[in-house]
Amino acid sequence: MEGTLMSLSANTSAPANAYLIGALFVLAAGLTWSFTGIFTHLAPDTDAWQFLTYRCIGTALVFVLINRLQGHGSIVMRFFHLGWMGLLVSLAFAVSATCFIVAMKTTTVANALFLSSCSPILSAVLGRFVLGEKLNGLQLGAVILGFIGLAVIMGGGIEAGNLAGNICAFVCAVGFALASLGMRSAQTLDFLPSIFGYGVMGALFAASMCVAHGTTLLPPLPQILAAFAAGFIVMGLGFRFFLRGAQHVPAVGQTVLAQTETVFGPIWVWLIFGERPTDATLVGGVIILIAVIAMAYAGAKPQPPNVAA
Repeated sequence: MEGTLMSLSANTSAPANAYLIGALFVLAAGLTWSFTGIFTHLAPDTDAWQFLTYRCIGTALVFVLINRLQGHGSIVMRFFHLGWMGLLVSLAFAVSATCFIVAMKTTTVANALFLSSCSPILSAVLGRFVLGEKLNGLQLGAVILGFIGLAVIMGGGIEAGNLAGNICAFVCAVGFALASLGMRSAQTLDFLPSIFGYGVMGALFAASMCVAHGTTLLPPLPQILAAFAAGFIVMGLGFRFFLRGAQHVPAVGQTVLAQTETVFGPIWVWLIFGERPTDATLVGGVIILIAVIAMAYAGAKPQPPNVAA
């Protein structure tokens, strides 16, 4: 991977090729993120805050390395130069990632992934109010269908006693949708340092939660390494791929293409650890994925210029 997001976004000579390259990077991001469930299962004795502490440390360090390899100056100064938008994107990613790990630790991987996959639906709804984007009839239908899928999974979560984990997975989707909208609203900025900011903020918050709960910050070394790898390898590569492609793909399309995470994530833990999704999760997940595909199709159609309501 060569160059920066700024150089990519400046290339307007071949928009079709730029979109294709961006789409492939976002697809690769989702596939990379799909391995998160494996690493959480490799650290069964850590709670969400212990795992998140070392995952965020790994994420922050890998972006320091990427920044250095690209020949940039201090990543801390680059983060501050992003201003309020960089801080907001970092906070949105931090909320999303925190809730995702809590969900992974308190509900099934399939539930966490399917519920968090509703980001395109939420992105469309939020885009209507935040960016003034219009919703056509097909998009409205997809939104309704997506919330039906959410209700099915949530209902199954109540019966299974893991409602709290399902709620965290939904909040994860909200945070991811907000971060996506933030990046689309400032397309000339290089948001790579914002992921470093998320890693630092997430590690500090998670470590403080460990201290507040009287939990050790030194779980068994193999589990520390699993959590660290989930940040350094999975999150590092995934976010790098996502940021590389995000500025060439519309906000809804970003999260749609990243659904490779949703498809493959439950498969890995089912094959390796025997964690089979419940019937409610499978039904609700299929409904959400259908809604996401419909949203992608609607978003690909030419849209009239936005008119403020």
